[in-house]
Amino acid sequence: MLSGDNVADQFQSISDSMAVHRNRREINEAEYEAIMRDYASKLLSGYSPDKADPAKAYKYAEVLIAAKNWPVAKATLEVAVKFARMTKNQDRRVNDSLRLARVYAEMGDVAEAIKVARSTFDAPPEESAPILFAAQYEITRAGRGKGKDIELAHLIEDAIAIDLKVKVNADTAPGILFLRQRPHHISVAWRTVATLYSAANRPDLAAKALLNADTLGHHSMMDQTRTI
Repeated sequence: MLSGDNVADQFQSISDSMAVHRNRREINEAEYEAIMRDYASKLLSGYSPDKADPAKAYKYAEVLIAAKNWPVAKATLEVAVKFARMTKNQDRRVNDSLRLARVYAEMGDVAEAIKVARSTFDAPPEESAPILFAAQYEITRAGRGKGKDIELAHLIEDAIAIDLKVKVNADTAPGILFLRQRPHHISVAWRTVATLYSAANRPDLAAKALLNADTLGHHSMMDQTRTI
């Protein structure tokens, strides 16, 4: 069984290589994903969560998610989250819990996915940046249409409130990028909330969500105008 570092490094290497072919349109997105799933499965031959180094479990999990091996990804991420809690590593606890929530949603247990995602809501503002992105683009994308759309809408609404309080270092490139893109991501999140409410036959709540999205978009444009 390859070490977590070796698995992650080799997977990243082939991913970068295949991405070049995809960007050149030598392969399409479906072919790219199929190649990566096959390569991930080969890399993980002989892998077992109970034999992996808990400190590196999250590295295996990234490849398992790419392979869409949800049951083993779930077991691996449970190890990773337990280790992060034990070592009080907030960064890993938040990121690995959100990945675990996505896996639960992929497996159809959306209620548990929401519960696990909400377990990260107590993170300090300095560690909360991944929450809205995961709720919006990963957990909801995997869990929508499975009977919990209203609950997913509530999850995103609460994640938006958290995102507005996130603290980043505005003197760094990642911090500047986060602050610059935050209005856009929050506006998109409100529109997703509206779509979820519409799907759940709640046009009244959908209308309110769209109003929030439009208001945010207007303020964002005004801010950009003042900056220019």
